[in-house]
Amino acid sequence: MRFLFQVFVVFLIIFNWRIPVLYNSVAVAMLLLIVYYLYNKAAIPVTYFFQRHNATILIATIALGVIVFAIPVFHGTEVLSGLEKRVWVQFMMLAAMILAIPLLIEGAEDVAFEKISAIICCAFALQGLIHLTGFLVAPIGDFLFEMKPESLQAAVSNPMLSLSRFRTYALTGSIFFELPAAYGIACILFFRLSLTQEQQYITGWQQYAILFLILGGIILSGRTGFVGLGIGVCFWILFSYQRIIQFFARNVWKIILIVSIILIVFNFLLSSKQRDALIEEVFPYAFEAYYNWRDAGKFTTNSTDLNFSEEFYYYLRDETLLVGQGLERDELHTVGYQSTDAGYMRSILFGGIPFLICLIIYQSLYFIRPLQFSYRGGTNEDAKDFGCFLSLFIYIFILHLKENAMGTCHIVETLYLIIGSSYMIRYYSKKGQEEIVK
Repeated sequence: MRFLFQVFVVFLIIFNWRIPVLYNSVAVAMLLLIVYYLYNKAAIPVTYFFQRHNATILIATIALGVIVFAIPVFHGTEVLSGLEKRVWVQFMMLAAMILAIPLLIEGAEDVAFEKISAIICCAFALQGLIHLTGFLVAPIGDFLFEMKPESLQAAVSNPMLSLSRFRTYALTGSIFFELPAAYGIACILFFRLSLTQEQQYITGWQQYAILFLILGGIILSGRTGFVGLGIGVCFWILFSYQRIIQFFARNVWKIILIVSIILIVFNFLLSSKQRDALIEEVFPYAFEAYYNWRDAGKFTTNSTDLNFSEEFYYYLRDETLLVGQGLERDELHTVGYQSTDAGYMRSILFGGIPFLICLIIYQSLYFIRPLQFSYRGGTNEDAKDFGCFLSLFIYIFILHLKENAMGTCHIVETLYLIIGSSYMIRYYSKKGQEEIVK
């Protein structure tokens, strides 16, 4: 039950959806944590706010908030626009996750990284289960849709925008980019965990069930998660290529059984309406690249074609490269630029190349110490950890090609914080030391 409670708390924090009266799920998580600590420990632990890794990121997040506030002031544009608000919401989520650390790793400091990875995978499996249930059971899907902001409901209901309604059946406040991007992180952690033979958190059939639900969540939420899945698979192959044949030989009957169950459920247990929705709506969206390859010989999607086109990446004036325009995407037309989703372009258009450099430095703070310590370790497990953190680091730069990801992607940054923090806790626990700022 304790593990399920830990998963529930992490779920509340990372997915951060609106809750009437109580504001949002992060506030609920913090309230639960305070009650838990006061009841069980008679005090609210704040030790991990002074862990060097966490303290550095919190201070840097405040500095980033000041920067994104100062840029519009400098340009005389709108202050407290979307970007500024996102940074401060992100700070709240980071603080809530740090507050949760004593609960999450209690009695498991020596395996903190493995346990946190398992909790994150289970949280995303739970999200995938909710999303699948919402898609298959119409009343639940309608309920989840009605929980979304009225503006989002109106946008999805507008046929001119071509937004898929089934993508809104997830229980989160961040639907269209952040959720599938975060699923990719869960995939990378899943494959890192599968390379740890001694971990006892996700084993046997649990692995297949969790991976199935994560994949189901990616299919329903967005294709971006497939990038993380691909990175995770490549990472797994790199460290287990000598045992791949042995792995499939040992698990071939499980794979056949799982595929058979999926086919039986699809053909005999789902209604014709549910099957038609999958075939006509979900699969063409999730596997658009395959459908385009089959029909036109091009393994691309409309979004990837658009993201790398001149419509999103275009010439910028010198003054824009130097100091930006202090504007968000929807206001760019006022200074002669067209709207763009591409993260690198939006960062430069907002604050110039110096702001993009600030974002890169900020993002690096999440990874410098984990990469440094895992690289120095010298063991095979250390090499796997280094590969995992390097994969996560590269992943955020890939995400930034498509959308604003570096520094302002709530779910992603919160996950990166707890992943890095848990690794440092495990490292210092095995050394018999603490990583506390004195």
